[in-house]
Amino acid sequence: MPETLSNKEVGKVLKLLASLMELHGENDFRTRTYNNAAFQVGRVPEPVISMDKTTLENTKGIGKSVAGKIVELAQSGRIQALDDLLAQTPEGVAEMLQIKGLGAKKVAVIWQELGVETPGELLYACYENRLAKLKGFGDKTQQSVIDAIEYFQSNQGKFHFAVADIEARAIESGWPDNGSWERTGILRREDLIVEQLEWITTGTDDTLPVPEGWTPSADGWAAVSPHGIPMRLIQVTPEEKGIVQFRTTGTPDHVAEVEKRSKAPLSGDEVSIYEGAGLPFIPPWLREDLAEWDLAAGNKLDEIIRLEDLRGVVHNHSTWSDGRNTLREMAEACMKLGYEYLVISDHSKTAVYAGGLEVERVIQQHKEIEQLNVELAPFRIFKSIESDILNDGSLDYPDDILQQFDLVIASVHQNLRMDPEKATSRLMAAVENRYTAILGHMTGRLLLSRPGYQPDHKKIIDACVANGVAIEVNANPYRLDMDYHWIPYAMEKGLLMCINPDAHSVEGIADMHWGVCAARKGGLLRAQTLNALPLEAFEKWVSDRRAAKGID
Repeated sequence: MPETLSNKEVGKVLKLLASLMELHGENDFRTRTYNNAAFQVGRVPEPVISMDKTTLENTKGIGKSVAGKIVELAQSGRIQALDDLLAQTPEGVAEMLQIKGLGAKKVAVIWQELGVETPGELLYACYENRLAKLKGFGDKTQQSVIDAIEYFQSNQGKFHFAVADIEARAIESGWPDNGSWERTGILRREDLIVEQLEWITTGTDDTLPVPEGWTPSADGWAAVSPHGIPMRLIQVTPEEKGIVQFRTTGTPDHVAEVEKRSKAPLSGDEVSIYEGAGLPFIPPWLREDLAEWDLAAGNKLDEIIRLEDLRGVVHNHSTWSDGRNTLREMAEACMKLGYEYLVISDHSKTAVYAGGLEVERVIQQHKEIEQLNVELAPFRIFKSIESDILNDGSLDYPDDILQQFDLVIASVHQNLRMDPEKATSRLMAAVENRYTAILGHMTGRLLLSRPGYQPDHKKIIDACVANGVAIEVNANPYRLDMDYHWIPYAMEKGLLMCINPDAHSVEGIADMHWGVCAARKGGLLRAQTLNALPLEAFEKWVSDRRAAKGID
C-alpha cells in the first residue's frame, strides 16, 4: 500500500468494513467502533497509513483493533476481514450500501426480506410498492430511495429510454416553438438504453437560441442535462440536415443497407433518401436493420402497433397483493382511459414478499370481481393471477384452483440464476401447462441492473405457438421483456404477443406507452397483438383457448 494513501481513503475503507460488519449482523459496539474510526482518521493531521501500531493505538478514536487493521492495510494493501465479508456479499448488495439514506441495517432487511441484490432490483421493488410495505420503511422512505437510486444510476453513464425521453421533453419545453431543433441519434431512434441526448438544427450562430449552459463543440454545442445526461446539438446547413439526421439516427447497418440500395449518392431530405433507395419513409424508431425491410416490402408499415390500437390492459396488480390501488380504482382508471377490459393478475401464493394470494383470498377476490363486473358493465375485469413458475416449471396452485381463473400469466420471480439449459426447460414446462395462457417477462431482466436468464428463445417461442400461449412484452420501462429483437421471429411463427404494463398503480397503466415504443422497434403488428382485440374478441380468445385445453 503506497504511503500516499490519504486519510480520507483510509476512512472509506474503514467505513466499508463497518457497513459490511453491520450488514452481516456484527454486534453494534464493534460496528460503531469502526464507524467512529472512519470519521476520526479524517481529522488526523498526519497520514495514518504511515504510522506505526503504537502511535495509531494512542490516536483519538482509533484504538487497538482498528490500529491493527490500518497496519494490515499499510503492509499488505488489503484487510483480510474486509475481503472475507466482501466474499459473502453479492456485489449489488455492496453497491446498495452506497445509496444515500439506506444504511447497512436497512440494506440487510431489504436483502433478507425482499431478496433484492442490486440497486436496480431495489428500484423495481419500489415501483411495485414492496419497499413501502416493509416494517420501518413507508411511502416517504420508498420515494427517497427511488430518488437516490436514480441519481446513483445516472452516474453510471447509461439511462433508460423513459428517463431520457422525459428529460428531453422537459428540456424541449423551454425552447422557442419554431421547429429549429429536432431530435436525432439514439434518442430519436428510441433505443431502450440511451447514453446521450442529441438534436440537430439549421440555426446559425446569429439566430440560434442556445440555452444557458451550452458550450461550443466541434459540430455545434454540448451540455449536460439536469440529471447528468450528456447532450449534443449538431449545427448543420439546411442542405446538410437530411443526410446528417439520417446518418445519426439509424444503426450503422441500417444506413449501410440504404446506401447499398441507392442508385446515387444520398442527398436531400429523409423522404428523398428513402425514395432513392426504392423504399417508403421508414420511421426513425424502426431503423434497426431488423424488421423494416420485410415490413416495407410487404406494405405493412402502417400496420405496426400503436398505443391507440390497444383495447385492454393485461397484467395488473391491486391492493390484493402489492399494488397501490384497489381493484375498483384500477378498473375505473382503465375505463377513464377508454379501455374495454382489465386483466387483474395479482401475485400468487409463493410470492409471500409481495402479499401473494393464498387460496382463500383468491376466492374472496373473485367475488369482488364478479360484483364489480355487474356494476361496471359493459367494462369487464378478467380473473387472472401471475402464477410463479417454480424450479421444476410447475405453477404454484393445484389444478382445481388454476381452472377458476379466466387466464393465467406464468412468470419466474425466484431462483433467477439459471444456465440457458435450465432456464429453457423450466419455461418449457410452464408453457406446456394447459393453464398457462401468457408467459410473463420471459427473461426476468431489469435493464441496466440485471441481465436476466437466457433461455433458448426460439424453442420457447415455438413452444408457445404450439401450445396457444401468448408472450408478454412487459411494458415496464425497466423490463421491456421480451426483447424486441425477437419479435420478427415470433411474428414469422405466428405468435400472439401482449403489451402488458405490469401496473402496480393506476399511474403504472401509462407504461403501455413504453411497451409500444419497444414493440414497434421489432415491427409488432396489430394483428399479432393480443390486447389489441376488442372485448368481445378477447373474450372469445379466452373461451376458445379454455375449450381447446379442456378446462371446464
